[in-house]
Amino acid sequence: MKVLIHILIAILLFHITSFGQTSDKNYNKLKNGNNILIKEYEDTLSLLLDSINNAKFDSNKYAANESFIKNLKEVLTYKISYEHPFNLLKISKIRAGDDSFRIFNWFIKKSNGSFDYYAIMHLYNKKNNKLDIVEFINKPKKPRNINQAETNHENWFGCLYYDIIYIKKQGRSFYTLLGWDGNDDYSRKKIIDVLYFKNKEIKFGLPVFKRGKEVLKRIILEYDAKTLISLKYHKESKEIIFNNLIPPKKELIGMEEYYIPDGNFNSYTYRQGKWWFNENVDIRNSQKAKKIKKPKMGLIPN
Repeated sequence: MKVLIHILIAILLFHITSFGQTSDKNYNKLKNGNNILIKEYEDTLSLLLDSINNAKFDSNKYAANESFIKNLKEVLTYKISYEHPFNLLKISKIRAGDDSFRIFNWFIKKSNGSFDYYAIMHLYNKKNNKLDIVEFINKPKKPRNINQAETNHENWFGCLYYDIIYIKKQGRSFYTLLGWDGNDDYSRKKIIDVLYFKNKEIKFGLPVFKRGKEVLKRIILEYDAKTLISLKYHKESKEIIFNNLIPPKKELIGMEEYYIPDGNFNSYTYRQGKWWFNENVDIRNSQKAKKIKKPKMGLIPN
């Protein structure tokens, strides 16, 4: 009887081990298959992006872009895609410091010299192990007082983000975004905006920028298209440092499309839950700003 029991146990263990090995093989096969699928999507997206950047006519660019959005949304539904770097895609890809989301961001440069911006947020909910995809809708008509406007993903101030600063304050998270807007042939813009979540809805613009008695929801720096400015976050000092801009002539005061750097720098320093303005800061002890080269595919945060 004891011999029979031992035989039955041995048979049972054999089947359990075999099942486990088979399950592992099936999982690895599925994972490898998904990896191949993700790479195939990436190849397709790379080709479409080439058309978006280099097609002769705007109509062809928009047709390619429509297909690009469709394919990007499809591939991002696969869980394995969240960790995939998509290195072939020469677009902006920034990831939040808490790894709760990342943003795919790009633009179409039109034949008239203006830009249309597109962004897709890829969210990962760790609690329910679920992925969400949210497309930002760029509205061409901007609010009159854009520095005080609160917007959402359906009324987005379109630009190209190149950095994200994660701040957690009293259990509430918000993300400071640094962006570039090609605007038009005459001027460029650098943007400091804030993204946060309110009742599970994506919001932009938060009254955290303190300049004297004034409190702003975002910062817009407009400058002459023929010049370059720097807008960079310095992590060690918790400072966003940027060029001071002035009009080249007195009669151009208030016409920011003509503004140029004067050699001085200002900053916003984070403390007590707000970004505080500092004028004429000494940048000699700050981190040296890296020169940003113009990538071949059109990412030009100048």
